[in-house]
Amino acid sequence: MATFKARARAVDMLGRQQIAGIPTAINELFKNAHDAYAQTVTGDYFREDRLLVIRDDGHGMSHHDFIEKWLVVGTESKVTAVPVAPAGTAKRAVLGEKGIGRLAVAAIGPQVLVLSRSSADPSCTVALVNWTLFTAPGIDLEEVEIPTLQIPEGRLPNQGDIQSLANSILQNLANLRDRLSAEIYSQVQREVAEISSLNPAELSGRLSKPSLKDGTGTQFWITPTDEMLTHDISGTRGEDQEASPLFRTLIGFSDTMVPGNPRPPMVAHFYDHRSKELVHDVIGEGEFFTPHDFTLADHQISGRFDEYGQFSGKVSVYGREPVTHIVTWPGSRGNHTLCGPFDLHLAYVQGAKKSSRLGDEDFNRLTRKLARVGGLYIYRDRVRMLPYGRNDFDWLDIERERSKSASDYFWSYRRMFGVVGINGTDNDRLQEKAGREGFRANAAYREFRDLLQNFLVQTARDFFRDDSADDFWRVTKKELERESEARQRHDKQSRVRRANFRQELVSAERRLNGGAPELEVGKILSELETRLADAASDAESSRSANKIVEAESVAFRAITELRVSYRLSRPRGVALPRAVSEDWDAYQREFETMDRTLLDETRAEVERRAAAAAKRLGSALDRRKRLEAGIAERIQDAHATLSQNSRKVMQSAEDLQSASNEKTQAARRILDEEVRLVQLELASVDTNQLSDQQITDLRRNFEDRIDSALGSQVTQLTHLLERISLVFELKDSAGAGDVIDVIGSLEQEVDALRSRADEDLELAQLGLALQVINHEFSSSIRSVRNNLNRLRSWADANKGLRPVYSDLRASFEHLDAYLRLFTPLNRRLYRRGTVMKGSEVERFLVDLFQDKISQEKITLEATQDFRSARVKAYPSTLYPVFVNLVDNAIYWLTTTSSARIVRLHHSGREWMVEDTGPGVPSADQDRIFELGFSRKPNGRGMGLHISRDVLRKEGWSLELSTSPLGGARFTLTEPLTTESSAPAEQYIADTLAFDTDS
Repeated sequence: MATFKARARAVDMLGRQQIAGIPTAINELFKNAHDAYAQTVTGDYFREDRLLVIRDDGHGMSHHDFIEKWLVVGTESKVTAVPVAPAGTAKRAVLGEKGIGRLAVAAIGPQVLVLSRSSADPSCTVALVNWTLFTAPGIDLEEVEIPTLQIPEGRLPNQGDIQSLANSILQNLANLRDRLSAEIYSQVQREVAEISSLNPAELSGRLSKPSLKDGTGTQFWITPTDEMLTHDISGTRGEDQEASPLFRTLIGFSDTMVPGNPRPPMVAHFYDHRSKELVHDVIGEGEFFTPHDFTLADHQISGRFDEYGQFSGKVSVYGREPVTHIVTWPGSRGNHTLCGPFDLHLAYVQGAKKSSRLGDEDFNRLTRKLARVGGLYIYRDRVRMLPYGRNDFDWLDIERERSKSASDYFWSYRRMFGVVGINGTDNDRLQEKAGREGFRANAAYREFRDLLQNFLVQTARDFFRDDSADDFWRVTKKELERESEARQRHDKQSRVRRANFRQELVSAERRLNGGAPELEVGKILSELETRLADAASDAESSRSANKIVEAESVAFRAITELRVSYRLSRPRGVALPRAVSEDWDAYQREFETMDRTLLDETRAEVERRAAAAAKRLGSALDRRKRLEAGIAERIQDAHATLSQNSRKVMQSAEDLQSASNEKTQAARRILDEEVRLVQLELASVDTNQLSDQQITDLRRNFEDRIDSALGSQVTQLTHLLERISLVFELKDSAGAGDVIDVIGSLEQEVDALRSRADEDLELAQLGLALQVINHEFSSSIRSVRNNLNRLRSWADANKGLRPVYSDLRASFEHLDAYLRLFTPLNRRLYRRGTVMKGSEVERFLVDLFQDKISQEKITLEATQDFRSARVKAYPSTLYPVFVNLVDNAIYWLTTTSSARIVRLHHSGREWMVEDTGPGVPSADQDRIFELGFSRKPNGRGMGLHISRDVLRKEGWSLELSTSPLGGARFTLTEPLTTESSAPAEQYIADTLAFDTDS
């Protein structure tokens, strides 16, 4: 009797050659971990070693299980055996049934070290599989030996254990040498030699949980990995929005995006170890869609397709209260569907920001996610099926249908994310391909696609088209677009007005600070003298008196015009950037100074000179004439100004009236045109040929057309009325202009909040960066310190190494000293109140700045009161403040050639830092603590602002004043509740704690 016989190449053809790629192979291992009831599965890729480790904390395998199940190709263990769920764990559906998924490991690398420990067998089973042997032609499957070991409980295999397994493979290789090609023989030798140096016991110390040292589970150590793995992890360089192949495959392994879902049965991680210090979480939690994202989306649909293909669920459009909706499937005809019932949860974000209800931040964030991981995913028993969900796999032809008619189809695959939930019981006819590349294109799958495609078309017609019966989407979308366009128009107008005002402000400041007002005043007084001289030379007394009055009036008018030319008006209803607002405040102060001094003094001088000229003429009526002339001129100016503004108002009112007339006439024309068309069609209808139902439908159609035309025009007129009402509804109120002021105030507040948010984000990023740097430096320095201690014994035994060791040790201790200086600055590691002495602060500052103050010939001194002062506080709060203040003082001292002294002083509850520098100009004293304000070149203006903020949170204050030394003095004042002294025992304990931590 003849029988089939398996060659070793069958393993390669069923595994590596069948799988879609490396990411799919890793996904298979993740699914195996799911079937083993793992709570966590983790992938770790070490780039430098070309080593991939896949670890889980599932029930693991005993040595018997590994031999009788894992090494049996096409095993029935997952088909006939019922997996036992651990106590307290819900039963899971089996994802793998063919028994060949484990062979996909060969696609990742040519050999794998398998480690597994089960609760039934405390020993760890270790096996080494070289897949290259399975590619050799002419070798039978049973001729390839898989060496195994059993490691006692409490330890992991070391390099010696791996070497033993490698030797077994080399022995098997030698036995097969005559039947192997030279190429395969040499390749296996190289691969085995490379894995011989692997030491899992040592490398496991670099890995987080799960671990086989004290737990169960299975691990795959694959090396050397295929060169494509690095590309699959990183993707194409320069394409930030494009997700890498591994990311697209592993992201969303479990269904976590639907609100209300229970916690996923297994959590998946994948870490890219780019170096010993730099580790990147490839599929971090924030990378995939969350229930919060689902709720935020513009539209949500959730429901279920029953066994007849009818959808019943809830639809929420633009955040409206969900409405019940049913979508029937014409292909049912009363029969059960082949694909079976399934769930659908779909979220959608409008493509244009102006049509979305999301804020800028959420819209941009979700748009970035959609570009990377958007799509409709399929989950079987809450575990993702490949390749559904990938943005390059539009399995429902959504984009093709949309390209035919975007207005009719609505849905876009690039703007949706959601879940189609199936299970192994109800949907067993949806059969997966052997290579994990989707469902087989059988009748059940075709029906499955037809159901969803029909659903998308029908829901677009029902909710998301201009002619949909439910007009909520259309009305809300138009309203959002109208508001967005209004904001854009307002923003554009505001930008223009801001730019014009800034230009006017710069020009006025330049003229004001350039001495232009003084020149203008000189001209006014010069012209006054000329006119008064002319009046004095006139022999006719009445004419002379009139000339004096006119000369005085002309001078006063010129002073008024000069004042008006420099008086700027801040634009109403427009938010000004902080820098412009500060410049505006400074200009107002300068203008008021000019007005109070120069212009008022000039007016008084004009009055004095005119009075002296009138007195010389001896005119009795000069005072009255001058008074009457001045009042008459002011009245004339007032009438002229009022007339000018009245004409502007009347012109605006006429323009508004004209625009309103055009709007109302256009509305009438559009409605009349639609009515005319309806009447024409009505006149051509033969009602005798129509049934009662057809006549009813026709009447409804005509009425809907009239109502639609009327509704759109009434909406536009209502919007116009609302804008007019905003202006005139407060006409009898004293605050008629309040609307513009409120808009300006709100815009200013929003602008300030945006600026503060950007600044806070920058500070947060700096803080996170500092935290990461501190952690990485601490780890690296600890390693260097340990290695130096080890090197010392070699240096003691080898005289040639002593100078090298000595120089290296000195350089390291210098660097380490600097790093230790900043230990108290770490808020996370050192947050216990400590009795801090002034002498410690002095020593800290001297150690930190000694090179700089020595180079710049600066004296850093502390008074005896400062050295003996004590306060219970957080060093992580106070030390950075002193560092910042002294650093600023040193900088400004370098700009002066006088004596350079920084003094630390203490009095009562006050700690002072003062210097002999140039001090802070009076114009800057009110702004010195503002975020972003700095007079240093390239200064960021953050230090003093942050210092005062952190001190305030601890009850302290920070104030600026002038030092007796001539420069600036910054005073830190303790809170009233601070204990300025403490028992000696507490001080000693705190000091010891400080020394230990540092």
